[in-house]
Amino acid sequence: MKKAIYFGIVLIFFMSCQQKKQTNTTSEEYQAEVKQQIAQLDKLYFEAWENKDLDSTLSFLDKGFINMFSFGPSQTKEECREAWSGVFDAYSIDNVEFKSIELIADLNYAFETGLFKQRWITNDKQDTLLFDMRGITVFKKQGDGGWKIFRLIGQQ
Repeated sequence: MKKAIYFGIVLIFFMSCQQKKQTNTTSEEYQAEVKQQIAQLDKLYFEAWENKDLDSTLSFLDKGFINMFSFGPSQTKEECREAWSGVFDAYSIDNVEFKSIELIADLNYAFETGLFKQRWITNDKQDTLLFDMRGITVFKKQGDGGWKIFRLIGQQ
């Protein structure tokens, strides 16, 4: 019995001395890893946008998403469903370009500045809208370790 108590005390002491493994968010390796993950997410998101795939486009958004970029400020994910559906119904979208300028990540959020261009052409081919914008995207880390768009902020 004394051996079991002694063993338990030693085990508790040993465990309390162990440092919890924490992600060093300032390390170049972590920043490069997140940058690669976000670059892939950006690529797939903008492909879905240009292909007018509403469900796929929305799947990249966090449940708490707020759009402060277009269609008026503070649009939720569900408000974007309606607004973007209208865009997809009325326009073809082409020449979508996105260039990431800078990405900085911490443990739960990543902040990306970028340049975004696209062209919308009305279905009757009578009108063309050109967009040349800059913005900040805030990504939120998900429970599965992936990232989703949490905030979209920009100006034309």
